[in-house]
Amino acid sequence: MKTILINLFTFFIMLSASAHAVFIETSLKGTKGKLHTVKIVYGEPDEHELISKWWWYKDGTQITLTLIKPDGSTSSLTTAAQDNHLSASFIPDQEGVYHITLKKDTDRKEGVKTQYQINAIATIQVGNSTIGNTATTIDNELFVFTNNIVSKNKKELSLTLFEKGKPAANTAVQIIAPSGWIKWLQTNDQGIIKFTPEWTGKYFAEVSKREKATGQDFEEYSRASSMSFAVN
Repeated sequence: MKTILINLFTFFIMLSASAHAVFIETSLKGTKGKLHTVKIVYGEPDEHELISKWWWYKDGTQITLTLIKPDGSTSSLTTAAQDNHLSASFIPDQEGVYHITLKKDTDRKEGVKTQYQINAIATIQVGNSTIGNTATTIDNELFVFTNNIVSKNKKELSLTLFEKGKPAANTAVQIIAPSGWIKWLQTNDQGIIKFTPEWTGKYFAEVSKREKATGQDFEEYSRASSMSFAVN
């Protein structure tokens, strides 16, 4: 048991040493018929790197987001480059829950044995309806999902990690609170983590996993994913 704890602690240290992540930044509440803007940022939740420093992005590359509407229909959102983010927008035409997703395999140099994949999710509620808040419409290969559109402060909440459409057990997930508080939690056999938030505001969840590749010209896949959720 002591050895397991030491290995987990070492794993957490290694992951937190490379804390930069790709996030979809947006208001988690929207209004039907009104323009809603989203941003792709890289860095920390409160500190974004200039696009010129994004190792995974080439100048002029078109990054496309997928918009999943409450009725399950999808459309693509094109992005435009700004100084420190990529921006996109849409006008909600339904009430319910929208998911915006990013899934991108990064360009890999010849001879590099790891293929990196970036995943990011944003969930937006329009009106008071919760129609559309389901993980089954999201096809990212790694993502964290919450059934609660808005969680309550000081009350236990749960998040589920999905990998290739199935709950991912025994995986470390990093939670970042609005205060800057950070905690690593391990998913259980059902891919679920639980914790009690101590602050109101927007929280972020990050996770990364590696997988051996077969039948490819590289040796492993390294996937990273982020999402945000609200606590009131």
